[in-house]
Amino acid sequence: MTKLKRILKSIGLVQLTSALMVVAFSAIVGVNCSGFAPMGIGADGSNSSQSTGEQDLGVSLLTSEQILKTMLSVTGTESSASPTADDDLITRTYNLRSGSLPSTQGLSQATGPMLISVANIASAVCQKAVNNDRAVGEGNRDQRLFFRQVDFSSGLTAQNSSGMVAAFDLIARNSWRRESSAAEQGLIANFVSEFSTGVDSSDPQQTALLATSVCTAVLTSIDALTY
Repeated sequence: MTKLKRILKSIGLVQLTSALMVVAFSAIVGVNCSGFAPMGIGADGSNSSQSTGEQDLGVSLLTSEQILKTMLSVTGTESSASPTADDDLITRTYNLRSGSLPSTQGLSQATGPMLISVANIASAVCQKAVNNDRAVGEGNRDQRLFFRQVDFSSGLTAQNSSGMVAAFDLIARNSWRRESSAAEQGLIANFVSEFSTGVDSSDPQQTALLATSVCTAVLTSIDALTY
C-alpha cells in the first residue's frame, strides 16, 4: 500500500482531485471558492452560521462512518461473508486513518489531514473495485461494474483514454448522483494521457494503477464527500 501511495502521489493524483474539487465546488458557491473556509467571528461575537462558525451553503460533510459506507456502497465493494485480502486492507486503512476523518458534518472538518486520510481509504476501496473488475476477465467486460472498455491484460499503450473516461463517468454517477461534466471528463482525459510519463507503459499493472487512480479521484472529490 505504501508503494501504491507513492505512485499515486507521483502521478499527480492530488492535483487531479483538487481540480475536480474546484469544478464541483464552484457550482455550489460560485467562482469564489473561499466560501469553503469557516467564517470569521465578528466584533460582536456573532457569525453567519450561528453555532458552527461556517457559511450556510446548504452542504454538509459526510462523517467518518458515512464516508466509508458510502465508498463501499457506490463501488460495490462491501465485505462478503469471507473477507478477502482487499477487505482486510480496507479495514486496516480505515482503522489507521479514521482519527483524522470528520466527527461532525461541518465543512470546517475538511482539513488537509482529513483529505489525505480520505485519499488513503479511497485508494484501498478502489483497489478492490479494480480487482473485482479485473477478475471478471477480458472476455466478459460487459459484466464489469465500471471498467468495461479497459484491457487489464495489457499496458497503458494499448488503452484508449475514452475507456477510462467512460469508467470515470460510471463511478461518478454512482458517487455523485449525477453525470460528470465535460470539464470533469476533460480533466480525467488529460490525467490519463499524462499517466504514462516515467513508467513502463507495457506493464499491465500500470493499467490497474491508472484505474485505481481514476476511481480514487472520484471518491475524494467534494461531491463524494458532501450531500
